[in-house]
Amino acid sequence: MFIDYDRTLGQIEAELQRVGLALGIDWADDARMRALAREVFEHWLAGGNAVPARTDRRGMSRCTLFGLIGLLAVTLTSAPAPAPAAADEPGAARLALARAFASLQAGG
Repeated sequence: MFIDYDRTLGQIEAELQRVGLALGIDWADDARMRALAREVFEHWLAGGNAVPARTDRRGMSRCTLFGLIGLLAVTLTSAPAPAPAAADEPGAARLALARAFASLQAGG
């Protein structure tokens, strides 16, 4: 099966930007990005199954964001070598998330 990883990464990043805008996420705020990364880890460690009520639009958007971040991670790790060209040119959302997760892994 053929997967266009460049196109897929571009679509994921566009959707991350859209959901992030709806949630008021500032991709340049490193402290908030680390807090978001911690929240994503906690969500995943809890099984990732916590779904808010349908009336909780903000909660639903956050769950969508968490899913997109997971999809981004899976797409990046499953792409065959060499990495897709889009992997070489990450957008603001992917750069911010990469810095935040790297900071957490380093103990920050």
